[in-house]
Amino acid sequence: MRSPEAIVQAQVEAYNRQDMAAFLDSFHADAEFIRWPHEVLFKGHDAFRQRYDELWARAPQLRAEINQRIVVGRFVTDLEQLVGHPDGARAPLQVLYETEGGRIRRFWVIQADS
Repeated sequence: MRSPEAIVQAQVEAYNRQDMAAFLDSFHADAEFIRWPHEVLFKGHDAFRQRYDELWARAPQLRAEINQRIVVGRFVTDLEQLVGHPDGARAPLQVLYETEGGRIRRFWVIQADS
């Protein structure tokens, strides 16, 4: 089984390629995207597909650059910078991933205004 760091890295690479099949393969079928601390914004592959299809259609150059990564057990925390966003420069994000069974189970996005 892949390590938590390898799971998250595969997800980041798929995101940067905008490879939906590989991106979704990194997540549990009912994975949750949560705005810190507990607001579930969307859940499950269908919701992820819709959200990221729309985003990538608007931003074909969008990429996540990882500035720092910390791994503690099944949790991976990335400090990331999005580049190529259609709304212009974005503040860095902290993303906390929880892995389970070889996939990302849920992840929290922490923004400056969280």
